[in-house]
Amino acid sequence: MAGRGHARAAAALVAAPERIVLAAVMLALSAGAWVSVGLHEPWTVLPAAAVGLALAWRVVPTPTRVTAADRWGAAIAVTGAGVWAVANALMSAEFLIVVRDPGFLTLTGMWLVDHPESDIPTLGSIDAAAVDGSVLADASEAWNLRGDAIQPQGARMLSALIAAGGWIGGDRGVLVANLAIGAVGILVVYALARRVLGPLASLAPAAAVALSVAHIGLSRSAYTEPLTLVLVLAAALWLWRGIEDRRAGAALLGAVASGATSFIRIDGAVFALGLLAAAVVALAVAEGPRARRAGLGLGIVLVQAGVLMAGYAALWRWSESYAERLGDQARTLMLGYSAVAVLLAAWMITWFWGGDRLATGLRAVLGRRGAIAAGAGVSLLLAVLASRPLWWVSRRGTESSVDRFTNSVVESFQSAQGLEIDPTRTYAEHTVTWVSYYLTWPLVALGIVGLGLATMWAVRSRGGWLLLLGAVLPTSLLYFWNPEIVPDQLWAFRRFEPVTLPGFAIAAAVAAWWLAARLRTPRARRTARTTAAVAFVVLPLTTWVSIDLRDDLPISGATPVFVREMGGAREQLDELCALAPGRPIILAGTSSHFGSLRVTCDQPTVLALRALTPEKMAAMAGVWETAPVVLTRNPEWFEWSADPQVVESSVVRQSAYRLQGIPRTYFDRTYSWYAGLVDQDGVLVPLDPPAGGAAVTSP
Repeated sequence: MAGRGHARAAAALVAAPERIVLAAVMLALSAGAWVSVGLHEPWTVLPAAAVGLALAWRVVPTPTRVTAADRWGAAIAVTGAGVWAVANALMSAEFLIVVRDPGFLTLTGMWLVDHPESDIPTLGSIDAAAVDGSVLADASEAWNLRGDAIQPQGARMLSALIAAGGWIGGDRGVLVANLAIGAVGILVVYALARRVLGPLASLAPAAAVALSVAHIGLSRSAYTEPLTLVLVLAAALWLWRGIEDRRAGAALLGAVASGATSFIRIDGAVFALGLLAAAVVALAVAEGPRARRAGLGLGIVLVQAGVLMAGYAALWRWSESYAERLGDQARTLMLGYSAVAVLLAAWMITWFWGGDRLATGLRAVLGRRGAIAAGAGVSLLLAVLASRPLWWVSRRGTESSVDRFTNSVVESFQSAQGLEIDPTRTYAEHTVTWVSYYLTWPLVALGIVGLGLATMWAVRSRGGWLLLLGAVLPTSLLYFWNPEIVPDQLWAFRRFEPVTLPGFAIAAAVAAWWLAARLRTPRARRTARTTAAVAFVVLPLTTWVSIDLRDDLPISGATPVFVREMGGAREQLDELCALAPGRPIILAGTSSHFGSLRVTCDQPTVLALRALTPEKMAAMAGVWETAPVVLTRNPEWFEWSADPQVVESSVVRQSAYRLQGIPRTYFDRTYSWYAGLVDQDGVLVPLDPPAGGAAVTSP
């Protein structure tokens, strides 16, 4: 009995990394689905996730034979991911001011802790704002009016998921929840790598991702990329298992997970399409009855397409202005996806009459030499893309308003760094170099070789490799060529976090262990593998610190690792909300704080963009039938009954913006706030600072 219990425990341990991934995916799917129908509550999300986990439990097989390497690999992966999450939670970001995407995503998560839907009532703000054309009931881009509600920008799955952290730990739970997602991302890298590498060798790419500055920085703040990584790699793993091991349930769950990327981000169709095409081709060359393979393939298309389109429908419902702003891009993605999906479905229908021979015949024609040529072609293409800084400079236009704005931002970054002023540069020729910032060039070079090997094996023998390629290559190549993003780090690397970073790490490990296996003696092979394992840990760590004796700061650390991003923001907002609780807010001159105050104070809020006369102030107070509080950093805009004093002064720390490298410096932004109540004549009665004065607080 004891022996059987020990065996069951060992099998459970080996399955644990992937089962943790399965639980996280089910929670994400449940949160994304319920928030899309406006019923995001603990009593809807958590039971649905539990039911989904129970139904999908057998998607993760329980191993019948467990080795010591299996046990040690799983134990190290789970323990390491847990330690990583706890260690980084100590430096989790306080991204509660909207200067970039994590601001509104975090605030939306905080709102969803206590509300079933993400639409935020205006509570009279529209009528109050109507008294003057310079007063808004929303804020540009991040917060948009739809009827009598304010809609935060973007898709909802991530915010709904981190809100679950708030059910457990309040505001702090929301702020650290994305680190739990990042830890699951490490485990899914391990689980996917374990399918092609040994249980111990798979720790190498997982460690490289975990120790990369990119994964640390993008997990500490509420960026969508770590959750996208989890869904895409989990989908690749389950589709791979479903096709090679003939497990339809796993394949269909992979279709759901890949389609659900549209519940996270507007470019979800790109990730889904690569996996869909890879799955169909892998099915075409797989063994088994044609009818079964065709039926499974059609099921994957229908399930993935249905989930994907539901995600876009939810985006249009809950972030209408954002969807309209990017409507051309979204329609192009959906039309392109639909066209390819229809073509793939039509091809699979022909399989009933032998149409799959198109793929198997092509494989036979290519043979061994063709497979080698295909692999070499992929590696050569990636090498050419990596070489572009030597022979090309990429620039954008100057005609559109978006181009002009981006050019002005790039120019400001160039000026701050002392770089040559060339505002039209996109730096797109450096996109492969960006990957080297976080993995280093040796691992990037190995990754290029590894993706070539995966291509060769996919063509020559094992079609399952297509799932790794389908997950990694389409999106990577698209953004390698044209990232379409302001090119400062860490912001620009968001394009490559979900699949390129983990894909290159896994491919690099594949190449390293393949090269080690080519050595003649066992001792040489062991030495090579040990060296490779150490390199996957040490090389990413070298990016944490920069040594340049020519610089004014000769030794510097990577700020995404060593600095709490937006540290000080949470305390600032708590103090502002405590000044005059229960009153409407007139925020004057600082649009970045509009959503911050509306969510954290939970009071109607308007944004004043210029000075207002006492008559206009009195009119707004009349709309609300109570004296609102004015919060401003521009006291000269208003008439005061007495000289106002600073009531809140604080410092918020932020990583500096940097082109062509990991940020190594930070800046402290000092905020000095004045506050007053609007009296019946529209004059502001200054609020007193808290006892002891408005002391400056810093992170």
